Order: sequence, then structure tokens, then C-alpha cells
Amino acid sequence: MSLFRFIIRNVFRNKRRAILTMLSIAFSLFLLLFLLTVLNGLLNPVTQDEAALRLIVRRSTSLAEFMPIAYGDKIRELPEVELVTPLQWCNFFYRDTNNFFANFAADPEHLFEIYSEQKVSPEALARFKAERTAAISGKDLMDKFGWKVGDKITLLGSIFPVDLEFTIVGEYTSAEFQNSFYLRYDYLNEAMNKLNQVGCFAIKVKSKEAVPRVAEAVDALFRNSPYETKTETEKAFVLGFVSMLGNVKNIIASVALVVMFTMLLVSVSTMSMAVRERLREVAILRAIGYPRGVVVRLILGEAFFIAGLGTVLGIAMAESLRFVDLNSVSNGFLDKFRPEVATYALTIAAGVGIGLISGLVPAVQAARMNIVSAMRSIE
Repeated sequence: MSLFRFIIRNVFRNKRRAILTMLSIAFSLFLLLFLLTVLNGLLNPVTQDEAALRLIVRRSTSLAEFMPIAYGDKIRELPEVELVTPLQWCNFFYRDTNNFFANFAADPEHLFEIYSEQKVSPEALARFKAERTAAISGKDLMDKFGWKVGDKITLLGSIFPVDLEFTIVGEYTSAEFQNSFYLRYDYLNEAMNKLNQVGCFAIKVKSKEAVPRVAEAVDALFRNSPYETKTETEKAFVLGFVSMLGNVKNIIASVALVVMFTMLLVSVSTMSMAVRERLREVAILRAIGYPRGVVVRLILGEAFFIAGLGTVLGIAMAESLRFVDLNSVSNGFLDKFRPEVATYALTIAAGVGIGLISGLVPAVQAARMNIVSAMRSIE
């Protein structure tokens, strides 16, 4: 019998234990791959090529604080600034707080020129500019809630204590995110009795080379004012928004480490139990002349086989998420499941590590055992 066939027979000698161990490893690695993908998505948000020309202006003290809407006119007058729009996160809900999605109040004249990757029909854009209560929704939101062009919907306020009715005049499509809802800033401002303040401005700069100059010029313009600003790239702004959720990076990393450490303990215990049940066989192999190296390879091979199947199954489980509408399931928190190559590599390395450590501990013990003592302990 070949060494590989002997390993396979040992693996499935106790089928229930082998299958449960594989499933445990698979689920642990699936969870690891998923958590690492979520973490990477939060720390490295996907941005379009057009984002290279965009800057976001916010208060230097906090994302939650407002600045005068009149700042927009001053920013627009700066050299190398092409377009400016207020961009106010509204945090409205549809029907109840479970229906959460991104919704922004903006200038209908320039919003879709600044965010040019979001495609809107000319008819919808014309109505958005003409009708005060008009709104444009992402295609994914339209599909999720069953909205149609022409529908009148009411969104419930949270940050702003008003419930507003909107007429959906069109939808936008995009290669990446299609789950935002846009309303007119002037409509929100009127409903709030001329608030005349905004949380952010989105700027489109004339060239990539001008981006750092414009960012510095904007902040210099309002330096030493009661409302000092911080101008940053779109990616930096998104990361700042994510940081408001707390120390997400450490939380996710801690959960992943606990899961993997627990799985490692389970695997070591399972392999040690399997070897203890076969002490007599190991002793006989040693007695008839098989060297320690063969014993070590047999046990390591068994551990690697179980861990390998678990790793393949775990990655397959994760890949199945590509066919799940994560946007709907997570209420817009996750858009798509897109692990990077490095994430797969780390997951495979974790599977190899589980196989190595779980097999090495009992393999070394078996190789070092005294043959006579092992035979007597079985008897």
C-alpha cells in the first residue's frame, strides 16, 4: 500500500470525526476570508477614475459639524476649481429604521457633472433640476424597494427632524455603487426653515495636478475663521467616515484571531486523539523498521489532508457570496464580495498553518515514543 493510500484510510477511519473537523476548519477559514474582505473594503474603499479629480471639504473639527452654505460660492471662485456642490448626509429612513441607505442632499445643477460615473438620463436630470421635490435613486435601491419612476415616497427624518415626500424622477446607474438616494439641498433647506448650513462640499478640480493646490487653497481661505475646514481626497474622506464607527480594524482583527486560535486548538486536539487511538499501529510500524521520518510524514499527511479539504471548502463557501445580494442583506453597508489575491493567500496560509501545527505536535510525540512503553500502554 502506498503512503498516500495509507493516509487516506487513516483520515476516514472515523468518518464522522474527519467530516466534522473539515467542516470546522472550512467555516473558520470562510469567516476569516469574509472578515478580511470586509476589513479591506473599509480600509481601501473602491473609487472610480473620476474620483481623482474630486475633493471633499468638511469641518476640520468633526464630520458631524456644519459650515455655512455660503462657503460654496467662495470655493467656486478659486482658480482651478471647476464645479462645487453641497453634499449633505441626511440619514433618512424609508418606512422604518430597518430600511437604511445612503441619502444625500445636493445641488441638482452640478451633482451628476461632478459624479460623472453615475449615469442619468437627460429627461430625469431635467426633471431633477426643475422640480423641488424631485429625487434620483440608484438602480439597486429601486430594485430593492420596488420603486418606479413617478412614485411618490416619504422618507423619515433622524438627523433632521422632518419627514419629506419625494417624487422619484429617475434612476442612476454606475459600474460600482448604485445604492444612494439624491434629493435637492434647497428642498431640505426650506423644510428646515433656512438652515443655510451643510456638512460637506464636493469639488471637481480641473486637473489632477491641481488637486493638492486646490486643497491647500480652500483650507487657507477659511483658516482662522469660526468654521475652519479640512479638504481631502474622496478616499481619505470615506476612511474618516468609517472611523466614526469606532476602531473597526482592531475589532475585526481580534475576532479573526480568536476564531483561528480556537480552530487551531480543536484541530490539535482532534489529531492527538486520532494518534492516541493508533498507538499500537505506530509502535508496530516502528518495531518492524519504519524510521521516525515515515511516522512523522504519515501523521502530517493526515493533518494536511484534512486541513486542505477544509481550506478548499471554506474558500468555496466564501465564493458563493458572489451570488448573494450583499447590498440588500447588509442595507448598503457592503456592496459586493471582492476578496483580493492577498486575502486568498492569507487564508490558504492559515489553512496550511492549521495543518502543520495540528499534525506536528502529535507527530513529534509519536516519533519520540518508546516502542515497548507504547505496546504496554495499549495492553
